[in-house]
Amino acid sequence: MKLALPTKTTILFTIFVTVFAVLAGLSGLLYHSTLSPLIFLGSILAIGVFVTWLVKPAWALYTALILVLLPIGLIPANIHSMLNRSITVIAAGVWLIRLHWDRKKIIWTGPALFMFFFLLWSGVTLLWTGKTGPATTALQVYSLRFLLFLVLIPNEIRTRQDLDGLMNALAISGWVLMLSVVATLLLQGYTTGSRLKVFGENENGAGMLAVIALIGVMWQGSQRSNHRTWKVFRVAVFVVLMFGLVAMSGSRGSAISLIIILAAFWAWKSARPWGKFAVMITILALIFTPSLFTTLVERFTVQRHDTMLGGREVLWQAAWQLIEDHPLGGVGIGNAPYAAVHYLETDPRVVGAERATIHNPVLTIWSETGLLGIFLYLGVFASALFLFIREYLKFKKLGVGQLINYCATVACVTLGYMASWFKGGGMESDFSYFLMLALLVLPSVMDVKSFDPVSRHTDPNCDWQVSS
Repeated sequence: MKLALPTKTTILFTIFVTVFAVLAGLSGLLYHSTLSPLIFLGSILAIGVFVTWLVKPAWALYTALILVLLPIGLIPANIHSMLNRSITVIAAGVWLIRLHWDRKKIIWTGPALFMFFFLLWSGVTLLWTGKTGPATTALQVYSLRFLLFLVLIPNEIRTRQDLDGLMNALAISGWVLMLSVVATLLLQGYTTGSRLKVFGENENGAGMLAVIALIGVMWQGSQRSNHRTWKVFRVAVFVVLMFGLVAMSGSRGSAISLIIILAAFWAWKSARPWGKFAVMITILALIFTPSLFTTLVERFTVQRHDTMLGGREVLWQAAWQLIEDHPLGGVGIGNAPYAAVHYLETDPRVVGAERATIHNPVLTIWSETGLLGIFLYLGVFASALFLFIREYLKFKKLGVGQLINYCATVACVTLGYMASWFKGGGMESDFSYFLMLALLVLPSVMDVKSFDPVSRHTDPNCDWQVSS
């Protein structure tokens, strides 16, 4: 009987494992610690990941996006913040290296240019800002948002394959959130009338995160494959969980956004089945679990000594007075919450408080950066919306079904998102807003040729066809 000789791959793998084990053992000579083998292993893995990202820079982008979208509190806040910033910078670094290596040019979109000049003007406002600490922190946050969402995403997401990867990252983030919701319910339970809090995530923020992740989940479900039924089932499960999360969180903003999104689905043939499914789920929930909506009903009917806008009216009046006193240059980036307190001294809710969030992105930016700042800031959204509408009309004329479906879903979610964005605290710099901007910009940089030519007029890769 002949013995089978080891293959070349087996020999190389054996040599690699042997050398790796020897080096791990010798690592103790370089660093005297019982953890030296683990440190060595971590270093090798880090180098391997970095090399992989150099080969596939988009993977670093997906990693950064997933980390940014993780629910707050899932991992320690200080580690989460450090990872967000460092991975974003690393993703930019590997992209720049490949950009130089491949001799490609940076793509500058209209929104990116508006945001770039907004950052420059915000830097100028540091000259008269009252508190430099919050100002520099705010400027850093805006810079990282600009880098990740308005530079990296439009430059690295150019083809059908890239778009699939981005949508997968969104879907993964959504499922992590939903698993966190399930874990919270199993470990802590839920009391009717209370507001469900997922780890350290704000009750309002969790619902908005789920709404945005819906784009990725629906994109996955719209791709035809041998597992079509399973994909559609996953979308249905996600929608049900999203309904439960929004209802139990008691977030009026998330509820309004969700209602508008599902209503907008009826206007698009590609998304209409999910609009019908949402109506069915709502009816069943009202019949069998009406207590699920107790918190929402109480908050909308103002039964807890609140107002429909949660007391934001007073904050907006104070912000407008702040703008009237500083119309041209504002009080400096990141300083509106501190300056607004002076105009709320008679409000018992903020007596002794150091800061008061204005809960309106437009008023916040206007009061911080003045007329030029608000013009540049709103120019980012206006130019992104213009690009989106222009490209949608082009895709409709060409009949590129997959991109039309993408535009339909993004349009519906954007409409719902913006309906509650205007009254959110800190939403002017929130990652979710800049992610929506990036999704609006993407169609303008997409390589239409990378999509299957037979998708024109009738797209076999989509479960739901679009009416022209």
